[in-house]
Amino acid sequence: MSTVVVQKVREPKEMALPLFEEMERLFAEVQDKAFELFEKRGSAIGHELDDWFRAEREVLNVPPAELIEKENEFRLRMATPGLDAKDLQVTAFPDAIIVQAETSAETSKDEQGQGGEVRISEFSARDLFRRVELPAPIDVEKVTATLDKGILKVVAAKAEPALKEKKVFVAAGREAA
Repeated sequence: MSTVVVQKVREPKEMALPLFEEMERLFAEVQDKAFELFEKRGSAIGHELDDWFRAEREVLNVPPAELIEKENEFRLRMATPGLDAKDLQVTAFPDAIIVQAETSAETSKDEQGQGGEVRISEFSARDLFRRVELPAPIDVEKVTATLDKGILKVVAAKAEPALKEKKVFVAAGREAA
């Protein structure tokens, strides 16, 4: 079992620019691919959403995940086969967890330099990107992540309930004459 570093962002503004730039890059890549698919279909109107979803699947690796809510924490499990802990970027926000990884479609190290011709390869270089919205706020300082046998496990403690506002009643008094 390997520990995965978790970037902890208390204020989303702290991380906004780099993360949004990456999301914009990915969005543009999906958009370009969807348009390419649309053109390959002869630019026929009526299946644009299908083109978009297919483009997302071809550009991004959105791994299967499971989120379990317990009394004091959330437990997230996500399939990340073939990745090492150092490859994963886990970012914890008060309301979401984002998992990212860059991948490459390389011939296995065992086969490199062996002189063989690749006849079939289903490995792809799709970057992994998954944002999991949380139904309740978490304490980003209490988020841990581990990787074991291709399964990323993230444990996030729920945030303490905000202190209840205390109402103070002020009674009007008489002024002395």
